[in-house]
Amino acid sequence: MTPKVLAQLDQLDADLAQLLDRLMQEQHSVLAHKLSPERWSAYEVLQHLMLSEAGSLRYLRKKSQGLSQMKKAGFRAALRSWLVTVTLKSPLKFKTPKGTGVEVFSPVESFALLSGQWQKQREEMRQFLSELPLEIFEKEAYRHPRGGMLTIGGMLQFFKVHFERHSIQIARAIYEVKPR
Repeated sequence: MTPKVLAQLDQLDADLAQLLDRLMQEQHSVLAHKLSPERWSAYEVLQHLMLSEAGSLRYLRKKSQGLSQMKKAGFRAALRSWLVTVTLKSPLKFKTPKGTGVEVFSPVESFALLSGQWQKQREEMRQFLSELPLEIFEKEAYRHPRGGMLTIGGMLQFFKVHFERHSIQIARAIYEVKPR
């Protein structure tokens, strides 16, 4: 794993730990509450983020078997990564990709169980990335559903911006539910 990717992973894990520490203080009913059928609860947003990362990791596992067929990343991959970042930082709304939305959400039994699953998933991602050959980090190894082919660093940048975007959504969902 490259030092840059390691730093990105460390930051993702620190951000996740900070969010989970904040959410641990909330009641289950607050995290599960939906203000309306079309709006997500905090738990649903968390599930979306987890499913997105899990699907990305599944894709990367499969794609990493064909290292010799991957294109070397260049300006276009960097541009696509930048476009994904800018788009996710905008106020635009997007339809969730198949397999990461309400159609696959399940009831959350407890916050501890959900957070434990996500932390385990992150550990598996870190382990997997640490076992990859260094040359894959210079390739277009990951396909973002809307942004196209990115490097693994681009994938982790997407995770960061996606996480930041939805962290705001989680905070808003909790704020709107809690009595003042």
